[in-house]
Amino acid sequence: MDKLNLYEVLGVAPDASEDEIKKNYRKLAKEFHPDKNPEAGDKFKEISFAYEVLSDPEKRRIYDRYGLKGLQEGMEGSADPSDFFSQFFPFAGSSGRSGKREGKIVVKLELTLEEIFEGGMNKAVEYTRQKLCGDCNGDGGPKEARDECQTCGGSGRAAAFTFMGLNTFDTSCPSCEGRGFSIKESMLCSTCRGQGYVEEKVERDVKVEKGVPHMMKLPYPNEGHQMRGGEFGDLIVVIAQLDHPTFLRRHANLYMKDLNINLTEALCGYTHCFQHLDGKTICMSTQPGEVLKHNHIKMIRGCGMPVYNSSSDRGDLYIKFVVNFPENNFANPTQLATLEELLPGREKIDIPSGAEEVQLSDYKPHAQRQAQQDDDDDEYGAGQSPHFESVQCQTA
Repeated sequence: MDKLNLYEVLGVAPDASEDEIKKNYRKLAKEFHPDKNPEAGDKFKEISFAYEVLSDPEKRRIYDRYGLKGLQEGMEGSADPSDFFSQFFPFAGSSGRSGKREGKIVVKLELTLEEIFEGGMNKAVEYTRQKLCGDCNGDGGPKEARDECQTCGGSGRAAAFTFMGLNTFDTSCPSCEGRGFSIKESMLCSTCRGQGYVEEKVERDVKVEKGVPHMMKLPYPNEGHQMRGGEFGDLIVVIAQLDHPTFLRRHANLYMKDLNINLTEALCGYTHCFQHLDGKTICMSTQPGEVLKHNHIKMIRGCGMPVYNSSSDRGDLYIKFVVNFPENNFANPTQLATLEELLPGREKIDIPSGAEEVQLSDYKPHAQRQAQQDDDDDEYGAGQSPHFESVQCQTA
């Protein structure tokens, strides 16, 4: 199923127009409809499935970019993959609802970490929803212009199947969207061009609570698309936290990006001031003589994010110190001797008589690998090294 090529199923090219997709679908649906061709039930399911995806611009875009797996799992920041899939993939279950007009709208609201920290403000989200055309009451044209839908035979229902299998269930006909009829081209409603729907731009304010979690879903009932029966679906606003240059967030805790310090700061005391998310300047210090080891982690209790639904509580802030050591020959022999008097003593090593003394050199991974490759090429011929042929790094 995951290897199904929807364009091949409908017999169109990947850059096919909407008209081409619709034309080929109607042709194939007539040929393989179970009423006319009982042996072609599975083929008809595939055709309906392909048309349902490729006739919807958003589903088609996701399919082109991520394939069927993208439609199944949800892509591009969906709070819940199953919700995303049910939003953009009508055959994801056996509810029998018409996916194309199921009504739900998912909108992403991007917030800075500062906005989540402060909370209390309203942020506007704009989106476009579909409403039944007022001029034709959603029919697409007058009653005398109706032709029986050739796909469903006027029933408004068609066979469909679940994504993870071929379990058949009944759903709205994707050709007529459950109406059971089409409208003659010459008598299409001039307002909606026979679709039965018009678009409406909507703006709604979303109140941002302190500490609201990343990818949290905020539901707003009856603010989505209007469906054929007249009822409205829901609007789902998904909170998307933007990256921050200084902090990483894990629930209510904050993690400051690595602080680079030198050896003097690591040994003799260190002070660092930074601007917190509320704009306040915070200064932290270590005492002279307090040693900060490389990759040492410190914590400031209660300096993290507000806890969602308990804004009087705060998480913690964690800081990791990265010690940058001085370059070679940073001091002369006299200075080094003075430094050695201050630092813990070295272990005294007597080199045994006859021992072989060797020189240390810096290890440079890329240079070492290239040198080994050159040696192997000399011995086995260029490109024929048994050690490096077809070797790839494995990532997990």
